[in-house]
Amino acid sequence: MKLGYRLRLSTKAFGYPACECAVDESSCKLKTNDEAKLPLLMIDDILPHPFFNALRHSLRPNSRYWTDFYSKTNEVEEGGKRRQSFASHNVSLPNSTELTYTKYIEKASSLIEQVAIIVKHCLTQKFPSILAATSAEVWSHRRPPDAQHQLHYDMDEIRLHIRKQRHNDECNSAARGNKRQKVGNGNQAEELSSTTKDLCPIISCVLTVNVPNETKTCDRCGRVGDGAPTLVCNQSLLGSTRNEGWLCYPRLNRLVAFDGSLLHAVVPGIPSEVLGEDEDDYSRVTLMIGFWKDVTLSVPDKTSQCLTIGPNVPFPSSLLDEFKPIAIDENIVTKHMHAAIKNVIDPNLVRPLWTEIDQAGDCNEAATISEKDFSGRFFLRSTDPTEIDKKVLGF
Repeated sequence: MKLGYRLRLSTKAFGYPACECAVDESSCKLKTNDEAKLPLLMIDDILPHPFFNALRHSLRPNSRYWTDFYSKTNEVEEGGKRRQSFASHNVSLPNSTELTYTKYIEKASSLIEQVAIIVKHCLTQKFPSILAATSAEVWSHRRPPDAQHQLHYDMDEIRLHIRKQRHNDECNSAARGNKRQKVGNGNQAEELSSTTKDLCPIISCVLTVNVPNETKTCDRCGRVGDGAPTLVCNQSLLGSTRNEGWLCYPRLNRLVAFDGSLLHAVVPGIPSEVLGEDEDDYSRVTLMIGFWKDVTLSVPDKTSQCLTIGPNVPFPSSLLDEFKPIAIDENIVTKHMHAAIKNVIDPNLVRPLWTEIDQAGDCNEAATISEKDFSGRFFLRSTDPTEIDKKVLGF
């Protein structure tokens, strides 16, 4: 209690086993309250192998994606100071039935567009709303196996910034006029929904491209490599929340897809030694895809020789040499995708997701950890997990 934290992720979330085959089926593979409406899906071997191999090559350690683009996200200047900027690209998607999906894959202008079309097609049965998607936001992360990623929502960053600025202007205007700012005047759930309903993608996806220690295998199930799991919480920015979530372990060519309004993270990983000789490959590489009906695009800086850094930048032609579309065999692609749709894997349910920190127990453990270790929003100062929503929205 010394640090003021009241809520933490449960032991089931933090204390996960190194391999998903060791998850206690009696406690973590429980059925949710409404299994038919499970808001996420895991598919193994999602991409036909030629596409997956090409994607791995495009995101290899010395790819221009990392050297010419990703490395620049730490060099954005604002107010005379450097800061890390979120950066993603946007590709348009065909939104008609004039051609078959394989013909659209064949006509795609980049490998990224091909991958997005394949994934969209594989998700239409589980998530029919994805048919309305007109574009895909794509970005990638390359992290050590024990690295975390804070609890967050995928959002239209530009639209959110505009709304925050408008809200601040309204508050300042009211203050200058000595008017009392009204907060929560009405149904809070309806207000939240009206504020956030178009801030999130239809569907968010995480595709594992590389896992650390590929020479390491589990004796029990044959799982290859290390890497921390993705945690998807049953907590929506649209207002609904349940004290549960799902751990989704990284496997090569595994896709995790979920409702785009859900809170998610990468939980802190289990430290492990480098087993291979090449430390450049000792990374957890994932490709994220957000399917949007409508999203605000960043305007590319055509006066600069450098790649534009920002959210939803139209995919630049200068990176096409790293993401060239590949020729397809229509029969092979069709056969693989029919099989992939059936490769559905049960996610590991974590319930409860959050537990309260009491004065006599967990708080003593939490109080010994430095303040910086709470940067992932895995510990909260309130007993209400929607505290995260308020911090994200900022108004």
